[in-house]
Amino acid sequence: MIIYKGWGPLALLIPVATILIGIFFFGKNGNAGLELFLYCLLCSAPLVYITGLRLNRKSVHDLYFIPLQYWGVIWGVIAAAVLIYKYIQGY
Repeated sequence: MIIYKGWGPLALLIPVATILIGIFFFGKNGNAGLELFLYCLLCSAPLVYITGLRLNRKSVHDLYFIPLQYWGVIWGVIAAAVLIYKYIQGY
């Protein structure tokens, strides 16, 4: 069950849409590697953050009790951490 208020599901829909657009333009035969997935997730982070800031001016929009703009920070930190880990490991 998804717990949200207002436009909270945008915290999931924006990254999914960004990943699908990335696969469409940069994927090879409709496939996406981990690197493409992470870069698309990293690109969606500021979009979610800015959307959250704009929407939360008037009312509350959250997903799992976390405000929408913080989901942008969460996606960005996760994507950056995995990318850094990947390059440190030398994959």
